[in-house]
Amino acid sequence: MSDSELIDWEQLEMIFGEEEDEFDEDMAELFHEFVEDGNGQFGKIDAAEFSSDRAVIAKESHKLKGSASNFGFTRVANLLAHIEDDIETLTFEDFTQSLQAARADFEKSIETVMARYPGLTAGAN
Repeated sequence: MSDSELIDWEQLEMIFGEEEDEFDEDMAELFHEFVEDGNGQFGKIDAAEFSSDRAVIAKESHKLKGSASNFGFTRVANLLAHIEDDIETLTFEDFTQSLQAARADFEKSIETVMARYPGLTAGAN
């Protein structure tokens, strides 16, 4: 998978600017909050019982999808949209595979963005 399939770089440039621009520390803080909140939302989805908490899964997937989309995490947003939109018809196996792929792509997206914007690493907690 190429970086352009994983990340919407134009979206991130609207947030962080061009690579050669002065790095905005406030935006770096927002990115780190997004990562922390995203991990929390994945935790809520993981903790939900698939057979009885589908509304919770859809709600948390929706929230995380929006945040992921705002930060240009295209593949993550698409996988979470699939979970949200199809929650009533998903099999447990499809749900599990989609969630695992979304989480793996979330981690890969974080690494990819931090590699491109070294200022993010300096602001990491």
